[in-house]
Amino acid sequence: MKKAGFILMLLVACSLASTASALEVIAEARIESATGEPVQEEFRFWSQGYEGIVLNVENGTEDGSNRVSSAVVSLNGVKVLSPADFNQKVAELQRSIAPHDQENILTVNLRSNPGGSLLVQILGEPTLNLPPDPGLAGDETIEGVDVNENGVRDDIERWIGLNYRNSEKTRMALTQVYYPLQNFMIHARENDRDAVYNDMTAMQRAGEWLDYIRPDDAHKLIEEIKARVVNTSDRSYAYIDSSRILGGGSFPSAQFSKWSQSCTFDPDALEN
Repeated sequence: MKKAGFILMLLVACSLASTASALEVIAEARIESATGEPVQEEFRFWSQGYEGIVLNVENGTEDGSNRVSSAVVSLNGVKVLSPADFNQKVAELQRSIAPHDQENILTVNLRSNPGGSLLVQILGEPTLNLPPDPGLAGDETIEGVDVNENGVRDDIERWIGLNYRNSEKTRMALTQVYYPLQNFMIHARENDRDAVYNDMTAMQRAGEWLDYIRPDDAHKLIEEIKARVVNTSDRSYAYIDSSRILGGGSFPSAQFSKWSQSCTFDPDALEN
């Protein structure tokens, strides 16, 4: 079958205002038939960290045009929606589904006139207990907002939880990286040289542990979380101050055989 006009978007926890407030988008794809020929597409998603999962299909566009009269949607080889569920009067369809805990495959077979399209979404209620988005208030100070008072800025806690919900080890390792990054800025503003040096030692250990569990992309993850933590001018200047304070210091890495011991939590107690 000819593939036409397929756009895939894996969106981890982007709020969907038109559905129940507790549901978030786990993944979505827009499938289009540019020529009118049959289109078959599939995309993969993970459902771990969600419950009450729903398949939501929007038929055509908001003005009622480009609707599809025949399609089949299957989850892991099991048909969920059939051609009988679609016609030109159907704007939206929802079905409760029970995906695997690990990787799932959603397959969409589309038959339509040229321009026909479906927006296919997987929605779920997150099981991670995350704080609300602090919005602009989270960037007003170096310390940020921490409404649940667990020592992690709410914007960072949400970013880690929503982007790495499938790996508790990765979430814990990135949180371990977060602490010295945040403290660099706070202690630099206090001009506390000893504390900044201790932060650098903690950063070394955190980086070793992340490299131990994610050797292929640890450096990338550290750069990503650094960009999230040091995300305002005020925080950037404070971080630069910490670099100045560290000038001339020596911070050797632990032996590779010891990297598994650089963790501040018990990795054997975590499932993944």
